Amino acid sequence: MRLPTIKDVARRAGVSTATVSRVLNDSGYFDPETGRAVQTAVAALGYRRNIHWKRLARNASDTICFLLGNRESLNSMQVRMLVAAERVLAEAGYDLVFAPCRYGPNTPVSRLPLPRIIAQQGSVDGLILAGVHHGNFLAALRHIKLRYVILGNTFIGPKEAIKKDAVVYDDIAGVDDAVQYLIRLGHRRVAFVGNTDLPWFRRRFNGYRRALSRAGLESQTVAESWQVSHIEYGRLAAAELLRRDQPPTAIVAANDEVAGGVWKTLVSRGIAIPRDISLVGFGDREEVSMLEPSLTTVSVFQDKLGAEMARMLMQKLARPSLRLPSRTFPCQLLERNSCAPPAAGLRLVATDR
Repeated sequence: MRLPTIKDVARRAGVSTATVSRVLNDSGYFDPETGRAVQTAVAALGYRRNIHWKRLARNASDTICFLLGNRESLNSMQVRMLVAAERVLAEAGYDLVFAPCRYGPNTPVSRLPLPRIIAQQGSVDGLILAGVHHGNFLAALRHIKLRYVILGNTFIGPKEAIKKDAVVYDDIAGVDDAVQYLIRLGHRRVAFVGNTDLPWFRRRFNGYRRALSRAGLESQTVAESWQVSHIEYGRLAAAELLRRDQPPTAIVAANDEVAGGVWKTLVSRGIAIPRDISLVGFGDREEVSMLEPSLTTVSVFQDKLGAEMARMLMQKLARPSLRLPSRTFPCQLLERNSCAPPAAGLRLVATDR
């Protein structure tokens, strides 16, 4: 069955197509009787406006892309950012689509494989960049004049590149707060676990060291470049710490997944959390919410990050030449049940399982 067109509406209402357009867009002059005639014809025919024609006339798609860089899947943090961004954009009349993107950091801008939704001019008005990104990709976006806002924490490159048009959470201060909390509980042997080859883990390690230095305490760290999953990394690192003459009484993991691996090793050794060892994660991920006792962690407020990225991007769309100063959000320690004052002594099961 053929869908009704604007010409059908005009014919039924006895007016021109230009008049129908004025009524439907509430623009220009038309008398009330004409307006009622057009609306009656629209209702009778079941006519629906073609939104693409309207967008074409404004040279805008009203569509934003949430682009995940160099990651195999969305984690719960990115999902929460996406949902928050979609909510803000929908209220302003924008659609949000998702696309992955994989590229090498050393690929020349001229040969960078842009996703089709970006390469096809006019498909989207702007980008929210999550996941891991590099300077060559940002240069390519500037070259094609496509506006973006980026999550700066997982950008790999010079800091100057994200002084504008980025949202950042202060993970250094977040880990610093976590270590201070453990020190207040009485812990003096606090370990850090995480591959510091990753820039975001290295920043968190710096926050850990900063807090220990102020307290005059020595660090206990496992920061090897093991090419394994975060959970496996935590499992191996915890086993390494337990082999030491003086194992830690508290462990700070670089993220919640690493904390999950630490948890597995401690439980397998019969070590109780937090009675024997306290444990802190980072990220407040849904993936570890089933742990019991509940994991003390540092929240980055993913919802706020996603919403702010959406708002910043809309500001840039309204003023195409605008470059916005990057905004930094504080993190917050969520004190749950995986931390307690240190035990008098630590009993270990010697064998790995």
